[in-house]
Amino acid sequence: MAEFRKAKVLREHRFAHTGREAIFGTLLQWWSVDDFKELRLIGVDQPSRHELMEAEKNFAHAAGSRTASTRFINYAAEGEWRWANDRTAFEDEMRQKKEKEDAVRKAAEERYKNRLSKLTWQQLLSEPVFERWSPSPPFPPEKFAAAAREKIRSTCHELQELGPKPRKADVRRILKDCVLWFNRADDEAGGVIETEEREDICAILEEMAFVAKQKSLVEEVDMWRDW
Repeated sequence: MAEFRKAKVLREHRFAHTGREAIFGTLLQWWSVDDFKELRLIGVDQPSRHELMEAEKNFAHAAGSRTASTRFINYAAEGEWRWANDRTAFEDEMRQKKEKEDAVRKAAEERYKNRLSKLTWQQLLSEPVFERWSPSPPFPPEKFAAAAREKIRSTCHELQELGPKPRKADVRRILKDCVLWFNRADDEAGGVIETEEREDICAILEEMAFVAKQKSLVEEVDMWRDW
């Protein structure tokens, strides 16, 4: 316990990190002891003043604060140890991982372009929405997911009703309303839209804009969204 009290917050130095503290906020529904590897309780202590200040920053979503699931604790600790003690092998593994991810991403982009060229409202409405948003955690609560799916479907119907040659202003109004709905819903749910959810939402918004023959509106989505 004495050694524990002397320990300081882990600082990150691997790759492009320059020594920032490895501090992440997490949502209560993401908290799971099962995410920790070889967890061993060594005692209970009161948080320091510094730790309380950092917690307040995360609660307030202050600039520079980060939110992640508890599995990132393992990733940060192991990554820093390997950066200091096994860097060559670690860098090689990360390089190979990136090359594989880049190849998968490129193939997915090609499939997506082909999909967009043939996509229709009928197809879009017949497909499941946010199918991978399960289980929760790590994905949003089912209540949020169900409401999000319904909002996407109702927005598709609104756009479809504009006809085969909709006005850009009308498409913009409907898409913006959809994005603003996600802003409100995410805020009410406590900020549950993370990287994967954001990617899925942006992807379907792009598809909707494309089928509505106003694909240039995709560039405006970032100006409307808060997540």
